[in-house]
Amino acid sequence: MGVKGINSVYGVIHAAADADFVNYAYFKVYAGATGTVTINGVAVTMTAGSDIDIVVRSISGPAFLIGESMNIINGNTTLSNYPEPT
Repeated sequence: MGVKGINSVYGVIHAAADADFVNYAYFKVYAGATGTVTINGVAVTMTAGSDIDIVVRSISGPAFLIGESMNIINGNTTLSNYPEPT
């Protein structure tokens, strides 16, 4: 599963229409309004204010995606150009 940041919270939120699956990984879908959202090819009816914990590969509909930058997930432990401590 994804890396959670400080105090077990994720670092980014994007509207579904602005999803960037190259630079970000998303692990939660939040519905700001009641509607049908297609998550990973499956249509899901969500009520306003509800969320689903799921690894998101594709999405369409009125929702927000919450996750982390791929730099956080795939980066070294220092998250910098400095060598990792030994």
